[in-house]
Amino acid sequence: MTFEEAGKILNSRQDFVKKDGLARPLACLEKLGNPHLGLKTIHVTGTNGKGSACALFEAAARAAGLRTGLFISPHLISPAERIRFGGENIGEKEFTALFEEVYAAGPALGFFELLTCMAFLYFARKKTDLAVIEVGIGGRFDTTNVLPGPELSVITSVDYDHKKYLGDTLAEIASQKAGIIKPGGVCVAPILPPEARAEISREAAEKAAQCHFFAPVFEIAARDWEKNSLALRHKKTGEVYPFGILGEAQVSNVTLVWEGLELLRGKGWPISRAHAAAGFASVRWPARFQVLGGAGRKNIVIVDGAHNDEAARAFAATWKASPFAARPAAFVVGMLQDKERRGILELLAPLAKKFIFTRPDSPRAADPCVLADELSAIAPAAEVEVQEDIGAALSAAERYGTAAVLGSFYLAGSALEILGVRDNYSAGRGRPRT
Repeated sequence: MTFEEAGKILNSRQDFVKKDGLARPLACLEKLGNPHLGLKTIHVTGTNGKGSACALFEAAARAAGLRTGLFISPHLISPAERIRFGGENIGEKEFTALFEEVYAAGPALGFFELLTCMAFLYFARKKTDLAVIEVGIGGRFDTTNVLPGPELSVITSVDYDHKKYLGDTLAEIASQKAGIIKPGGVCVAPILPPEARAEISREAAEKAAQCHFFAPVFEIAARDWEKNSLALRHKKTGEVYPFGILGEAQVSNVTLVWEGLELLRGKGWPISRAHAAAGFASVRWPARFQVLGGAGRKNIVIVDGAHNDEAARAFAATWKASPFAARPAAFVVGMLQDKERRGILELLAPLAKKFIFTRPDSPRAADPCVLADELSAIAPAAEVEVQEDIGAALSAAERYGTAAVLGSFYLAGSALEILGVRDNYSAGRGRPRT
């Protein structure tokens, strides 16, 4: 089997989205020798911010000299991005061999179930000291929740998304995310709305677990738009730390990681504040207000995976703080059918004069003509265009001025590929995503 063939089989399993229990992956893992049972992990969920938090935890642990694993979703260009060891994507040959082994043990598993089992088997064989695991959707019934007892459970945010699986209220969504808290465990979260905080506190109390809610202890001291970086100041000590991801929302993510590492040190983990600072400075995370310039491009292109109300609010806050807000700008927008599109469009409408709607590379993509009509109803004075081809949409936006691509990680991945941005996070080939 080739890497491409493995990707095609994985892609064919995307309709097998099941949130009704963990029996299937547990049966597969048992056939594989239960590799997940021996792993030391940090388990991260949240409506938004979980990918950035995972990257920060892993970078800090790696700076401490630990053998690290990282499992994330979604990927942007290649499925190999999802499984990493020591900061490097899994190789295509290793990915393919792992897929064949796991698929033979669990032929009825869905896309994410297969990848999760592959990651756990890979990390066990690599003898990782610490693996950072990102939840796919929710938490309680997510495949990653087969983990018996993480060193730390993290809830980065609670907002509306994936209502089909998680519920229609913040309390229902919070309950699903709180499902990753384990008996006697330790959980960290930001200061959440009362109804969400109550559900998480209730879950922790029922399981005799610690739950810590933290307000941001960092503030943004400076922004470098060209280098995609921030300077973060600790509010209590005044110390300033370089940080490799843009975005106003990062002050919450970095707080959870900073405080989470303090708790881990209390449990004997050798990850110092200096290691945390080194991780913060070195980390890079694509499609989070990622500013791209140069390489023959006339104008700036910003790529952001914002795909729900909370993420759109974060994008809007960063956009308003940026120098791009005062320049002519065109937004390239594409979304999936299952997203709450109206709220996102209402947030984006005041930010740009021109909108170009296109179709993300997914069978679940929303009709761009429908999105265009919705935006026109919200902002009748806006210039609105539809381009089915993503490359044509991006070219039209660049001709207009500063271009921003957002609405879907599918769309963000396509934009990065078209723009030729292929770093370690996008090593490998193939386009199946979920």
